Amino acid sequence: MADATTDIICPFLIDSGLSRGQAVRLQKTLDTIISQHNYPEPIGVLIAQSALLTALLASVIKFDSVFTLQIQGTGPVSMLAIDMTADGKMRGYSRFDEKAVAEAYEKVQKGAATVPAFFKGGTLSFHVEMKDQSYQGITALDHPSLADCVLEYFKQSEQIATALKIEVAPPSETQKGWTGSALMLQRLPFDKKTAETFSEVEIDDLWETATFLLHSATKKEMLDEQLPIEKLLYRLYHSNNLHFFIQRTIQFGCRCSKEKVINMLKSFPEQDRQEMFVDGKIKVDCQFCGKSYILTAEDL
Repeated sequence: MADATTDIICPFLIDSGLSRGQAVRLQKTLDTIISQHNYPEPIGVLIAQSALLTALLASVIKFDSVFTLQIQGTGPVSMLAIDMTADGKMRGYSRFDEKAVAEAYEKVQKGAATVPAFFKGGTLSFHVEMKDQSYQGITALDHPSLADCVLEYFKQSEQIATALKIEVAPPSETQKGWTGSALMLQRLPFDKKTAETFSEVEIDDLWETATFLLHSATKKEMLDEQLPIEKLLYRLYHSNNLHFFIQRTIQFGCRCSKEKVINMLKSFPEQDRQEMFVDGKIKVDCQFCGKSYILTAEDL
């Protein structure tokens, strides 16, 4: 059994394979991504929610390179990006107006919806990068929360019935570091084998029960360090023919390197590159991990 504090994705099936699910808990990964940038708490919450969504979505899509969730808005938060490699390395960053974010946070505290307050429209997109191809999904930021936007994407683009629950706690609540957890359930297509076992009415009833149980999970349960994620799932679905698959671990990892920075700079026109030099050097900071690269003309 996995350590309760390990950052993991736990895939599972219930109801004889009628529904598939993913459970995610992130702690060290979230804390590293958020704390290394010293993001204000409202941005930390958005980063945490996006990281959990990234883990969930990446776990149901087959890819062999990088999965990226990117949000572009026209409000206080102009950009938020999280990406995850096939081997579970995750990183993220955000661009925002700190004063405007503080004002938006006050509105949210008074009951305003999160997405309109912080992003004021824009798009949420998923980019799947494969070794030999890539593809993208996109949905508008026109729902109250990021989770609602993802649910709308599955409804409209994938036409898959989906239930989703996300919980996040900042250090001010945990008295430790950032922590977050998410549960996602998807109803699988009705096929011939299913029809031989269940009636459509029975399938509808099982799905309704499964989604009710998902939303019955409390924030305390989902974020409890002493409660392994598979034990939480057993509490919810022990009567639903629960079946676990191999868990995957997640950890912070940035893919920046001096070689990649040099290649990026070489892509600029010579005149533009020359204008970047200050005292004979070009300084480039990685937006994801904050590492600085100082390069000379010889390096290029």
